[in-house]
Amino acid sequence: MEDKGIKQESNASAAGVCEVPGEPAIVINGVPDIIPSDCNVAPTPHKSSGKVEMHAPSGLGEWFEGREVQKWFMGRYYSGAVTDFDKGSGWYRVHYEDGDSEDLDWPELEEVLLPLDVTVPLKALAQRIVRKDKKSGPKSVKNEAAHSQNPQIKRRTTKGK
Repeated sequence: MEDKGIKQESNASAAGVCEVPGEPAIVINGVPDIIPSDCNVAPTPHKSSGKVEMHAPSGLGEWFEGREVQKWFMGRYYSGAVTDFDKGSGWYRVHYEDGDSEDLDWPELEEVLLPLDVTVPLKALAQRIVRKDKKSGPKSVKNEAAHSQNPQIKRRTTKGK
């Protein structure tokens, strides 16, 4: 059994990857080369490789509403926020501090999104989305929900008043 592990190690040592007998992990000598990148330059797909499509996680477009953005334009940064998401087209409406607005698709939005504020609880974000969905629902559903009663909830009544 040890011979087999030693053979794998000696064969793979030229490549820099080897298995250690009795260990579930492999050992990698070195790390991949770091490709320097400029945050102001967006990667462009090669035309020969075909169309590259990037999409936001499906069904989560509304979750980006309220997120802050910062965009470099004409020599300065402009701050703004995502104000709306169109489910049909997949476009995000962004309003900037100077009163300007634009519609961005997911790759464009991803470039200008600021990191998420981790002090906002996930529960608060979820409740905001649920409240918005309830407001935008059909009116007949709203009326039915308003008139329905939960039999488990007891209402307090006062006598004589």
